[in-house]
Amino acid sequence: METKLVEYTEGRTRLLVPEKSLTSNVPPMEPAFFNPRGIENRDISMIVYETFCGRAGKSLQFLDILCGIGARGVRVAKETSIERVYLNDINSNAIEIAKKNAEINDVKEKCVFSNDYAEHFLASIRREGEYIDIIDVDPFGTPAPYLEDTVKAVKKNGMISLTATDTPVLCGIHPNTALRKYYGRSLRTEYCHEIGLRLLYSALAFAAARYDRGIKPVFSHSTRHYLRVYAIIEDGAEEGDKSLEEIGYIGHCSICHEREVLRQNFGECRRCGRRLDVAGPLWIGKIFEKDFIKEMEETARKLGYRRYLKMINLAYDEADGPVSYYLVSELCDRLQVSMPATEKVIEKIREKGYFASRTILNSKGIRTNAPSETIEDILLKLAKI
Repeated sequence: METKLVEYTEGRTRLLVPEKSLTSNVPPMEPAFFNPRGIENRDISMIVYETFCGRAGKSLQFLDILCGIGARGVRVAKETSIERVYLNDINSNAIEIAKKNAEINDVKEKCVFSNDYAEHFLASIRREGEYIDIIDVDPFGTPAPYLEDTVKAVKKNGMISLTATDTPVLCGIHPNTALRKYYGRSLRTEYCHEIGLRLLYSALAFAAARYDRGIKPVFSHSTRHYLRVYAIIEDGAEEGDKSLEEIGYIGHCSICHEREVLRQNFGECRRCGRRLDVAGPLWIGKIFEKDFIKEMEETARKLGYRRYLKMINLAYDEADGPVSYYLVSELCDRLQVSMPATEKVIEKIREKGYFASRTILNSKGIRTNAPSETIEDILLKLAKI
C-alpha cells in the first residue's frame, strides 16, 4: 500500500512527509523517518550553518549522512548560502522522498543523493578526495558509531554537528553504557544534560585526536529528548593535544550539592569531606564560543528566526561561565524555604563577586562559580525578606 505524503512547512521550506509522522506520538520508521518535533533542532542548525558560512567567506559543502526524507538537507539547500548539499540514507524510500522535496523547493541542482550505509558513503567521500565542510550526524539513538569516519571525512577547519537521543545513557541512568559508547561515565545530577553534552564532546575529541585533529565547541543545547553539539575541527597533532588537555572529570557531592572539576577520577568534597561521585572522563572546556554566538544573533535576525534570540542571548551570557549549574528549586527544597525569583538570586551572587547567569540547558538553572554554601546563604537571607 502506497504511503500518503502530505505537505508540511518548516522555516521557508515546503516538505512532503509521511502522513503518519504528523499524527503518531512516536514517528514510524517506515516508509521513512521524519520527526516534526525536531523542528527546533533543524531551525537552530540553519542559524549555526549560515553563521559558519559567513565566517568562511566562501562556498561550502554540507553532508547529512542520515538524512531521512531530507528535512535538514533540503532546508540547508533552500535557506542557507551553502552551495552543495549531499543527502545520504540507507532507506531507499527516504531518498526518493528527499528527491521530491528537493524538486518542489527548486534546489535539486544543488543536491547530490546517495542510498548507502553512512560508513560506506563517508569512506567513498575520502577515496574521491571530496572532503566536506560541514557534516551532520543525526541518528536515531547514539552518534558514537559514526564519529571516527566523520572526523576523517570533514575538511580542515570544517564543522561537525552531532545529535544524541540516547539521553538515559548520557544523563546518568546507564553510566556503564556511557563508558562503553562515549569512553566516560555519566552521572545522574540536576545538571545531567550538561554532563551528557560534555561526554559527547569528549568522545568527539578522542576520535579527532587519533587522527591528529582537535575540536573547538561553538554551540550546544539540550532540548526535549535530545542533546546537540557543534564543533569546528582543527588540524594538527598540537591541536589534538590541546583538546585532550580539556578532558577531565566532574566530582559531585550528593550530600551538599558541591561540585568540582577534577584531573583524576576521585576526590573528596571540600565542604563535607564525603567522597565525590565522579562523571567522566569528559570535556571540561568551554561548550560555547562567545564570538560565534554573537554572530549567531545577527544571523538569526537575518534569517527571520527571532524566536531564538532569547536562547542565543542567554548562551552568550553564560559562555564564559564555569562547568555545571545549580537548580535553585532543588536547593530551596533542601533548605525548606520558598523559592525566590531567579533573577534576584543571580543579582545577589554577582554582588558577592561571583559569576552568575541563567543557562539555556535548564530554564530553572543558574550557572555560577559561587560555592554551594554561598548560594544557600543567599537563599536563606532572601527567604527572610
